[in-house]
Amino acid sequence: MATQEIGLNEALEAEGIRAYETDLAELIVQLGKDRPSHILVPAIHRNRGEIRDIFAREMGEWGRPAPEGLTDTPAELADAARLHLREKFLRAKVGISGANFMVAETGTLVVVESEGNGRMCLTLPETLISVVGIEKIVPTWRDLEVFLQTLPRSSTAERMNPYTSTWTGTTDGDGPSAFHLVLLDNGRTDTLADEVGRQALRCIRCSACLNVCPVYERAGGHAYGSVYPGPIGAILSPQLRGTQSEIDASLPYASSLCGACYEVCPVAIDIPEVLVHLRERVVQGGPVTREGNKVVLKPAKGHAAERAAMRAARWAFSHPGACAPAAARVPHPPAASALPAGPRQGVERLTRPPGRAGGALPRLVAAHTRRKGRCQVSSRERILGRVRRALADVPGDEPSYEEAVGRDYLREHGDRSVEETVDLLAENLADYRAIVHRCTADDLAATLAGMLAARGARTVLVPPGLDPGWLATTDAERVADTAGSTPYELDRVDSVVTACAVAVAETGTIVLDCSPDQGRRRITLVPDHHICVVRVPDQVVSSVPQVMERLDPARPLTWISGPSATSDIELDRVEGVHGPRTLEVILVG
Repeated sequence: MATQEIGLNEALEAEGIRAYETDLAELIVQLGKDRPSHILVPAIHRNRGEIRDIFAREMGEWGRPAPEGLTDTPAELADAARLHLREKFLRAKVGISGANFMVAETGTLVVVESEGNGRMCLTLPETLISVVGIEKIVPTWRDLEVFLQTLPRSSTAERMNPYTSTWTGTTDGDGPSAFHLVLLDNGRTDTLADEVGRQALRCIRCSACLNVCPVYERAGGHAYGSVYPGPIGAILSPQLRGTQSEIDASLPYASSLCGACYEVCPVAIDIPEVLVHLRERVVQGGPVTREGNKVVLKPAKGHAAERAAMRAARWAFSHPGACAPAAARVPHPPAASALPAGPRQGVERLTRPPGRAGGALPRLVAAHTRRKGRCQVSSRERILGRVRRALADVPGDEPSYEEAVGRDYLREHGDRSVEETVDLLAENLADYRAIVHRCTADDLAATLAGMLAARGARTVLVPPGLDPGWLATTDAERVADTAGSTPYELDRVDSVVTACAVAVAETGTIVLDCSPDQGRRRITLVPDHHICVVRVPDQVVSSVPQVMERLDPARPLTWISGPSATSDIELDRVEGVHGPRTLEVILVG
């Protein structure tokens, strides 16, 4: 949604670069020359027959055509998307992603998904560019304990999404060799300066408010004229884009103020309160500016003089002394002709609203403090300065973050024995459509050989640190996992066998941390059959807070809860959208 907000696809197209959407619903929207209508399921306004017709008509123009005789069953539609996108995944040089969260303490980015297209974009291309709104930053690694459970429960009513990926920079021999992070402002610091409206920045994009809103139900997502529809869009879009346009001025009124959105919001955004606040802004008219540390609504007159004053202020803040008192900072504002022409670097171009020219892809992350003798502040300093000014109203003697959030929740639900914890893991893995086996350490080799034979696997991918005794009795040809293995070579392998770092009983999740016995991230994604060995009880914990204590955020982590999957509006679940179709887990102990 962040790249749609800034019109990135259109900007890339203008530079001769074609961008392919890989989320199944976003693919439907792109092929149908349409617009998203929902945060979680952007193609919710399309039925199966329409999707089939779009695939049959448009896929051939974008790459591999849809299969002949394609029907409208969810499984066939998902298979058509898998075949169409697979060749793009395997040859793409650049991937662009967003992120659900970023951890300031560790520099870690987090992507939560179901289909596996996110993992494809994060691990297969040589270059990864992540475009993320600055409001997605959380302070510490421990904060993910809450968010990784809150988001799937509020969005899809699941304990955990099929895939959660975390990465911190690049890893030699694993994943992209170059990583660029674009931190997106685009009105967010202005929103942060509004004491009432700033709570909209807490949104985690779960879409719970859309699912209960009577206005959204009747009007549909397209009526909001924004990539952010529904109640959250009604308070977010006018703040990011302003209320000068007719559509943005009308959004605060797109509500009955029934309060259903506030009741279901997992991060307690008082949407009705913000709606009333924004209605007041619309009635008073004019843009929002700052006086001192307060947000003030200006009358709709004198805009030319206002813009000149604001431009002078922006120029002043672009100097290193931006945090100095205003009187000391600019005793005599320069003439308009002496002001810098505006941001020229790629990062700053992306903070412009849609409709303005975007930067070419190679310039996305360029930042310089001086160029050709002209003083120019970096984007980092510019945004941090805005954040400091926006938070000037926050008292300095407030309680610490840990005290404010009250981190006293249970690290484990219930008093379970070790055996009960392992049983819960097996139950929840099976609930996520993983096939669970149990055996002793002495029987592991025979169990693996039997599973590969039953699958008809002729080749098996082997991480370098895997115990060779595990595959001692199989007839399948072993294929070594090396840094030089291409995606095409991985795609020809029948099965992959790995160990795991830890497993979470309460969510039915296995976590891989790319240790030698687990291999690189891509090997558990491209082959169609993944077998994971979990040593019990040593590698089993009860809850997400407990697993966070065991993990090193500096390592690239992959959380897996069943095979990749998607569901249509009737909740018909399809496994193996882009990742493995089959996940088998062996509990050894």
